[in-house]
Amino acid sequence: MTFLHLDSVVEAVGEIAHAFRAAERRLFLVGGIVRDQWLDAELGDSSDIDLTTDAQPGEIKAIVADLADALWIQGERFGTIGLRHQGRAIEITTHRNETYRNDSRKPQVDFGTDVVVDLSRRDFTVNAMAVEVPDGELVDPFGGTDHLEQRVLATPLTPEVSFSDDPLRMLRAARFMARFDLTPVPELTEAATAMRERLRIVAIERIGDEIERLLSLADPSRGLAFLASTGLLEELLEWNDHPLQPVERARLSQATLTSGALSAPWTQRLAGLLFEVYRTPEAARAACRRLRLSRDDERTIVDIVRGSQRIEAAHDDEADVIDKAVVRRWVLETRHQAQAIALASVSTAAVAAAAFAAALEDLAATEDFAALTTLDGATVMALLDVDAGPLVGEGIAMLRQHVIEQGPLPESTQRGLLVDWHAAKA
Repeated sequence: MTFLHLDSVVEAVGEIAHAFRAAERRLFLVGGIVRDQWLDAELGDSSDIDLTTDAQPGEIKAIVADLADALWIQGERFGTIGLRHQGRAIEITTHRNETYRNDSRKPQVDFGTDVVVDLSRRDFTVNAMAVEVPDGELVDPFGGTDHLEQRVLATPLTPEVSFSDDPLRMLRAARFMARFDLTPVPELTEAATAMRERLRIVAIERIGDEIERLLSLADPSRGLAFLASTGLLEELLEWNDHPLQPVERARLSQATLTSGALSAPWTQRLAGLLFEVYRTPEAARAACRRLRLSRDDERTIVDIVRGSQRIEAAHDDEADVIDKAVVRRWVLETRHQAQAIALASVSTAAVAAAAFAAALEDLAATEDFAALTTLDGATVMALLDVDAGPLVGEGIAMLRQHVIEQGPLPESTQRGLLVDWHAAKA
């Protein structure tokens, strides 16, 4: 760990750094870019760069005006000026303190002039490092490089102060443990456990984003275990006064194991978590809505949970084989089939998953699942000489049930079934 590629980062901001020096202001690389450089990560073409300075926001705009290909000031009241320079996105922020009142979801920002004070209010010591540019001198007042070397997660100030300033940091701690294989110091774990209810002041959208980031990592297991052991996972699932039942609470540890055993995407891992805790797609849907996930993500997660639940329900220890109709219905009604099988296979439904996968393979060898179709609405209306309405849906549902019970049916057979069904209703 030698800052092997730091020169390329310093060079990327060289013009800007000299402009700040000419204005008698100091400028520092800060945060993740410093951490990643210490870990010898190369600067990618699309890598964003964060900087901090003792210049006020108005001064920042004046200094970079002639160097910016584009400028955005949406974050100016929080001290941040964004720009595009030589094709790269850069954000420059005035040194600041950012704190939350006990009852507020929005931070109170105070500008400062001391980089060490600025670093002291950051989330973790591994992110509380800076490199002054253009000289490239490291500023590491809280031992971030040592902690990266030792694989330790700690906060610059006490964790109580850090988590009070921004309670989302308790969730971010889980992500950093998993991403960088860090072990939290005992006081960090103790503070997260004691302060978990403070998470309630954070906007649920920010929480959802943090969950997605954790579950998108190569292996989120360490972070999930932290969330379970501190009670933060329970706090999340009980969001908006929706308490877990004792039986659901007892499943939390297994839920984290199942989720961690699944591969990305993050929606599959969240489906694994919700499947093990709640066991029903309806409860999984309710949890997704409490977390305010997008409707597309909600539909994906609920579909995986429903598919896994039906795999589990299809297994009967007293039956020699799984009914073909059950398999066909599952094929027709499950969109994310591979993910549902993968979830069931690593969950408490693993035995059922093995039996179901075998039944699915056997049936696929004799039937074309793509042919599990019915006449469409236009055909039904023309054949029965009726307008659009409930009758059309009932007819399609009838044909669908025949396909589920018998397998793929030729169009001619379906037409005959439909005509007979309609005549019987007359």
